[in-house]
This record gives sequence, C-alpha cells and structure tokens, in this order.
Amino acid sequence: MSEKVEVLKSKEMQALEEKMTMLVQTGRIDNLIDLLAVVSDNIEMTTQPMVEKMIGTVDNMATAGFVTENAVRYAKRETDKNEVPSLFGMLKLLKDKDTRKGLAFVLNLTKGIGRQL
Repeated sequence: MSEKVEVLKSKEMQALEEKMTMLVQTGRIDNLIDLLAVVSDNIEMTTQPMVEKMIGTVDNMATAGFVTENAVRYAKRETDKNEVPSLFGMLKLLKDKDTRKGLAFVLNLTKGIGRQL
C-alpha cells in the first residue's frame, strides 16, 4: 500500500517551477548550462600572469581616463578665462613647450592610428 505524499509549494516555488519549465521547454536551459561551462573553463584556465596582465590593463585604462579628464578640465579652464586667440595668438601658443609636447603627442597618436588602418 503506497501513500500519496502531497508537497505544499509556496507561491515563490510555483513561480520558480514555471520559469524553469519555460526554460526547459524553449531549450534556453541548455544555453545557461553552456554559459556556466564557459565561465567554469575560464576560471580553471586563468593563471596568475593572466590576472596580473588584466589588472595592468585596467590600471592603464584608469590612468588614461584620469590624464584625459585632467587635460580636458585644464583646457576648459584656460579657454574660459582667455578670449579666443587670433591666428597669431595661436602661433604664440606654439612657443609654449607644453603646447608643443601636446601637439606632438596628438600627431604621433594620429600617426599610430593611420598605421593601423
């Protein structure tokens, strides 16, 4: 003689069961399992040098953002406090070492982009 056991499900469990049923019926559960496998493989393959390289890359990106933000702030401040220079005024700006250094950087950056195209 077998007794039937009735399991009471909360509303949350019923909602979860419906969602899981939908995932199984549409085949999406397979995609989730594949995604978890990829993440697991990446975790297993991750080495200390790889992590250090990723950290270095993030650090370099943060530094580049910081430098760019400071340069833009400086340029905005200088532009706001000075009137728009004439053509000769712009040529005068070229006497400044920092201006020439910045222009050289931009030109070298442009050259580097051109080489990659």
